Amino acid sequence: MTMATPSTRRRAASLRRPGTALACLVAVATGAAAHAQEETAGAEPYRLGLLVDAGAPHGIGVSAVFKPLPWLRLQAGPTTNTLSLGFRGGLSLLPMQTFISPSINVEGGHYFGSDYNDVVDWLGATPTSATSAIRDISYDYVAGSVGLEIGAANRFNFFLHLGLSYVRMGVDDASALIEDATDESDITARNLTVRATIPSVKVGFLFYFF
Repeated sequence: MTMATPSTRRRAASLRRPGTALACLVAVATGAAAHAQEETAGAEPYRLGLLVDAGAPHGIGVSAVFKPLPWLRLQAGPTTNTLSLGFRGGLSLLPMQTFISPSINVEGGHYFGSDYNDVVDWLGATPTSATSAIRDISYDYVAGSVGLEIGAANRFNFFLHLGLSYVRMGVDDASALIEDATDESDITARNLTVRATIPSVKVGFLFYFF
């Protein structure tokens, strides 16, 4: 039988110390990783919220917001340009989840027919036979923009969007407009459609509640 000498015992103890320290370090790291994973799994991101914005040319809007993915936001809701009511829907791509981040936005909407003679009154002008043709104007639009979003990506955002809007406006009866322009009283015309691409700007904020 081999007897352990004091020097042998000291060498064995010195070899056990690094092994024990390494085992403790691995155990602590494993426990910390498991704890962090549990916290991440328990922290559900906010997905539902409310968005309020104002801009030109499409007025003021309030939308319900749904965020199915961290980089994708969907919204839809009513709008008004102070003359008529409409509705819209759109989506935003959010490539960065930081306090200040860019966004890419697409939106489409429709405004129902309205009496735009109110604009003439606001300008102090006298309605004419031509302005009688703008009593029932509706329009559709599609807008694309890039934006800057500031705030906590999963709770509160303030944003600024700049872009272009393609607008298609319809006049149900354009006869009065053409008669006024040509001084002819026996002209008939089909519905008039006006298309234009114009700059657009929008500012707003949103809260996530759930």
